[in-house]
Amino acid sequence: MPRNPLVSLLLCLILLAAPAPAPAQGAPEDAARADAREEAPLAPEDSYTVTFYDENDFFAGTDEHYTNAFHISVLSKDLPRYAQEPFLREHAPWLAEALEAIPLMSGRPEGTTYNVGFSVGNSIYTPTATREEALQTDDRPYAGYTYAALALHAKNATRLDTFEMTVGIVGPSAGGEFVQDSWHHLINKFRSRGWDNQLHDEPTLNLTWQRTQRPLLVNLGQGWAVDALPHYGGTLGNVFTYANAGAQVRLGRNLPADFGASLIRPGSIVSAPGAKDDPQVTGELGYNVFAGVDGRAVARNIFLDGNTWRDSHSVTRKPFVADVFCGASVIWRRWTFTYTHVYRSPEFEGQHDGQLFGSFSVGYTF
Repeated sequence: MPRNPLVSLLLCLILLAAPAPAPAQGAPEDAARADAREEAPLAPEDSYTVTFYDENDFFAGTDEHYTNAFHISVLSKDLPRYAQEPFLREHAPWLAEALEAIPLMSGRPEGTTYNVGFSVGNSIYTPTATREEALQTDDRPYAGYTYAALALHAKNATRLDTFEMTVGIVGPSAGGEFVQDSWHHLINKFRSRGWDNQLHDEPTLNLTWQRTQRPLLVNLGQGWAVDALPHYGGTLGNVFTYANAGAQVRLGRNLPADFGASLIRPGSIVSAPGAKDDPQVTGELGYNVFAGVDGRAVARNIFLDGNTWRDSHSVTRKPFVADVFCGASVIWRRWTFTYTHVYRSPEFEGQHDGQLFGSFSVGYTF
């Protein structure tokens, strides 16, 4: 068994997401029929989506602040109600029924469909002077964060509501030093020397609610379209507490009927296919470019404010932060490849410039 708890979590999620192996084919005709079935259009009520995300300031040529994160998510097929999710229904029926009682997520009008999402991830934060062993009192703390999340989606053609519960740990047990050293060894880069100054171990809990809408969809002809996706919501917990709002605009051919490109942040994974003609389920070629913004009024950020119940290094957090981003996405044979370049405004007093980082994701619908 892997000794690192994060590796164990990832293996469990991959095993949960993996489709059953196909039976052996006895003849070439059987193999041809299997290939045809694989390429046949799916339906949202029959398809799961697995997505891997990686965000790194390596794409901007730096190694500081929000320096690396990865996230793996599994989104269920469209469901008539949460309790119909097969894994929950078989292994945790009590939880499936409890989900129906969550405020804001049940009692929806006719035509609403539901998705259940599972995810795990890890994020790393460092100061700028990573060659220094001494505590950098005027810069942000070192911190690693490992987490698992359960997300509930309720949607129709023009609106998606997401409720997400995230549990995890910040501190040495999150494995931030191990993950960063392993990555730096892989790319032949020096290891950061100040991890002895990282935040202390602290269990974490965050609750997030987000609403994303699709009020504008303009068909331009020959498969081309443009849409707008405003969003707003908030998160509450000992990792993050903030209210946020923003929007995204997309232009492309065979736009997916989902709710836009996602970054790694609470409640933001919104990429499940939403219609029978969605290229994520038809296998058609689709591509688009997009741009957007997300602004946050921040009351708590553990990676700047420090530990909740113990003394630790901290800096003075700025109350308002914004992400401005743009990127491109290609959908091909149920695979979705997306790259997003992000500018994040300064997050704390003494941070002279904002930060640039890249976000890359690969998704597959099956």
